[in-house]
Amino acid sequence: MGGKQVTRPIGLALLMLAATVAAAEAHFTGVFAGTGRACHGTLRVHGKTIEWNSSFSRCEASRYEVLEHQLDGSGQRIVFRIEARGSRCLYEVFSLEQVDGSDWTADGYPSLEAFRNRDLPDWRDSPLQERLVLECPMTRLK
Repeated sequence: MGGKQVTRPIGLALLMLAATVAAAEAHFTGVFAGTGRACHGTLRVHGKTIEWNSSFSRCEASRYEVLEHQLDGSGQRIVFRIEARGSRCLYEVFSLEQVDGSDWTADGYPSLEAFRNRDLPDWRDSPLQERLVLECPMTRLK
């Protein structure tokens, strides 16, 4: 009986945390503009879909899952993994991080593996196609 009393509060706390995470993810929306040769274009985050069209990559609207998020007073950072990737889309994982005010950085990773290994030595600056990361300064428009 004692075990049930301990697991109920833990279970309830986990459900409340999951609901809070889902609510935070559902409320993050925005339109971001990039400039420069590779970054010229727009990244749009809607309640249920995300799209990023830049000079060399066309990622049409796709449902997404949130891999990581930080939406508090110390800054905002959210990482998305798209569910459907068209042949013209070079990236499976998108990371958005607030730099200051309306200034953001968007990173595009070709795979979940590339995102997970981004901090390993020689991974990020590797010339291998499957490791290339697009890093774009962005301005949040909305």
